[in-house]
Amino acid sequence: MKSSGMGERHNEGVVPDPGDNSDSYVQVPSPLLSVSSIQTESMGRDAVMECAGVTSPVPAEGGQDPLFMEGQRRLRENAEFSEPSSTEDWVRQAMVAMKMAPCDVCDVVEKSYPDHDSIEFWRSIEESSDFRTRCHKKFYKRMVLRFREVFPDEPALRNTRTMNFLKMLLHIEGTDDTVEVLFDKYIRVLKFFGPVKLQGNRCVLLQQLQLMIDKSLKYNSNAKKEKISWFAGDMSRQEAENRLSPEPRGTYLIRMSQNNADRGDFALSVKQNDVLYHIEIKGQPLKALTQEPFSSCLVFQDKEYSSLVEIVEELKYGPVTVTDEEAETEIWCERICPGLPLNGVISGYKRTKART
Repeated sequence: MKSSGMGERHNEGVVPDPGDNSDSYVQVPSPLLSVSSIQTESMGRDAVMECAGVTSPVPAEGGQDPLFMEGQRRLRENAEFSEPSSTEDWVRQAMVAMKMAPCDVCDVVEKSYPDHDSIEFWRSIEESSDFRTRCHKKFYKRMVLRFREVFPDEPALRNTRTMNFLKMLLHIEGTDDTVEVLFDKYIRVLKFFGPVKLQGNRCVLLQQLQLMIDKSLKYNSNAKKEKISWFAGDMSRQEAENRLSPEPRGTYLIRMSQNNADRGDFALSVKQNDVLYHIEIKGQPLKALTQEPFSSCLVFQDKEYSSLVEIVEELKYGPVTVTDEEAETEIWCERICPGLPLNGVISGYKRTKART
């Protein structure tokens, strides 16, 4: 992933005086700072640029890059901007500019999910000291602290299973303080489950995850004492088929679509006799943003549902009809596929080896 757009699009701000062989340098007009010329002493151009972490590629043909110009505008509007009076000021303001500059990758991700509350929540999380990744990486621990500040009455924050579920969806491994969340993974989860915004006294995203924890667990038909979840999380079509193939007819699971993750699609994978079916559950994340109270607006079999839980509840009362080669097939979802990867997280039950 690219670093901050400003950090990669600077013009030269300090160049050596060609008529001078000394260590004195002359500052020429820089689009980042001011148009005044200042004598800088004790540090040359390379040292300044290295300290600031700035590279100097050739400007875009026909003028400055739009991201560069946006960064310049933000810098001049910022209260920290002033006429530089020393090399230290030059470096400080260059750092401020890079912090404020939009990352082109993050800009694309933001536009794919235009929810103001969710984006502002991300930006409000305390940043790391690395300006090159601060826009699209945050420490998970700081994210959780921010959740607690913004949603102090949210019960899901006190539920270990829900928070572990969130970590799995964000593809986070480890528990130390340096574990990071990527911006694109954050937005991806929102497309599937809903925004980070207040509804009543609850966070929509965490409320939806809590619903999955509470309602997706059902008794396994083979072991009545054990509850398992039908939700498989991120799973490819091939892995779903591998898991369902040895199981009896009517065995099913629901997974996050990998081909249509940008749309927030899920898929119902089910075995009928010796045939494996993958039936689309269409997401509408942008429409869901407009719903009060929140609804995921999932479309399954030409009907709209508020959540995956609602879809699965309806599967108990009737078959799913699939049209294949001009013939209609009725499929009953009767049995949850055992051994799915998120069962331990959702149930809170983890198998451990017996002590010897």
